[in-house]
Amino acid sequence: MDWLKNILQSLPLDKISDILGEIVIWWSQLVKDVPPADLPMYAYLGGSILVLLLWILVARMLPRPLGGMSWMVLFAVLLAPGTALSDPSVIAPASISVVYAIMMKDMAAAVTNALPILIVLVVGLFIGFVWQLIRGAFESSLDKARRRSAEDTQANMQLATGNYLAKNTDIEEPFVEPLPTNIPVSAEPLINRTINARQERDIKDISLKKHSEAESASNELGTKVAAPANDLIDKKP
Repeated sequence: MDWLKNILQSLPLDKISDILGEIVIWWSQLVKDVPPADLPMYAYLGGSILVLLLWILVARMLPRPLGGMSWMVLFAVLLAPGTALSDPSVIAPASISVVYAIMMKDMAAAVTNALPILIVLVVGLFIGFVWQLIRGAFESSLDKARRRSAEDTQANMQLATGNYLAKNTDIEEPFVEPLPTNIPVSAEPLINRTINARQERDIKDISLKKHSEAESASNELGTKVAAPANDLIDKKP
């Protein structure tokens, strides 16, 4: 029941009360010269139209299919034609005959009097279905037309931009003789030669260092071997 409370809270009640007051004043002016015998029918039709108009506000808050279906059910219940109980030649709302038959526990009469309501409901739902199909096709055609117009506008803008660029490219620019420039010699071979020379020099330094280390090691070994021999020579008489 929360959804019903939300609906009632969202309704503009002040505006509805003002509208109802204006309708009552307009109704009193309308039925001022109506005969008393026809006044009930006018009152019923006016009340039914008023209820249907107010129900549009409720139907807009409901989901799209449920809102239209509920309005159609209300329309069928209120305005489906039937016959009066006292005089079958007089037109009366079928819902009143259904309610009277249910109160009298006459189910056959209730079903018979409910047939006009069902017929009006089925016809109304069919008309609503056809209207939704037509509306959907119309909206889809409008979307396609808008899309085509947008594509055409974009194509025209692209064409206009292309023509403008083509016109600008056709303008002959003055020929300017290029100035002589000195073409620099590539520095890559010189760099490679410098790197190779450095590598060769490093290799030579390493080989010389190893050679000097080997000579120093051999000299040390010779001095170590020669020292004991000199000692032996000194000890001889």
